[in-house]
Amino acid sequence: MFCACCFDFCCRWDIESHMDIIELKSSAEIMGYLEDLDKRGQRVIALDIEAEFNLHCYGEHLCLIQIFDLEHEIIIDPFNIRDTRAIKGLFEKRDLLKIMYDSSGDAALLEKSCSIRLCSVLDLKPAVTLLKYPRQGLSDVLSEELGIAHQNKKRFQRYNWMRRPISRAAIEYAMGDVIHLFSLKDKLLERLRINGLLDTYILHNLMVQDGHNSRNRKEKFEKAKGYNRLDKAGRERFRKIFAIRDAFAKKLNKPPDYVFSNARLLDLCRKDIHDPDYIEQGINPRIQHPIREEIFSMFAEAVRGRTRPSHS
Repeated sequence: MFCACCFDFCCRWDIESHMDIIELKSSAEIMGYLEDLDKRGQRVIALDIEAEFNLHCYGEHLCLIQIFDLEHEIIIDPFNIRDTRAIKGLFEKRDLLKIMYDSSGDAALLEKSCSIRLCSVLDLKPAVTLLKYPRQGLSDVLSEELGIAHQNKKRFQRYNWMRRPISRAAIEYAMGDVIHLFSLKDKLLERLRINGLLDTYILHNLMVQDGHNSRNRKEKFEKAKGYNRLDKAGRERFRKIFAIRDAFAKKLNKPPDYVFSNARLLDLCRKDIHDPDYIEQGINPRIQHPIREEIFSMFAEAVRGRTRPSHS
């Protein structure tokens, strides 16, 4: 059972400028926490996650969960939770409203990497869009509405959340936004009411939730910057090379951009480049020679337009 005072069940992070941060370290503790919320009649939490998106290794991974319930600051390290049913129960709990900001990317990651369907979200980003804030990043909105300047933002923008242990400074950064979401919600809802936009916001928030539940997900190559501006032949070439690069990235457990740069991949398809030197120069020289040769061979073949089964 969850108990904020019990060190047998939770670990406290003593961080300056924060109340103690409680770490839930097992599925039982997560379930106990959810039961405690029900007993307290607390039906709303602020929620955020940190994740890996093909930046330091291959693939997308849920790395940290941050919660604020007006009484407790909570973190959950999913790497430490063997039985993930409680984590799934947290995100899918329909009678628990989760205040989030720009939740679409988080929802897509949870569904793809964890088979979790994010439910009952109050996403504040549509409110910011409707109110036409000039800068709509969460840090910018918090600064404008609450006068809160996010400390060390640049330092942690490319932080490796896969690394363990997570530093105390990183934990503080991760909690830095979520603890202000309740206050931001109140400010934004009042502005929406004053401007006669509250009903429109409710609709837009529901549309975001419908988007979470859509099965018409884009393929990874369709999300690549510049893909939609390619002609038909360029798109076909891009899909082939993208699949080859992705397979090698998975094999090496490296980000796809590590194997062959995103910018060069787009140029290769947009400008119809056939120069072998251009291809070879785009392959990361730190990759071992035999694998580099294999990548070069398959890229060159794809550029020439001949088909060949992708590398596994």
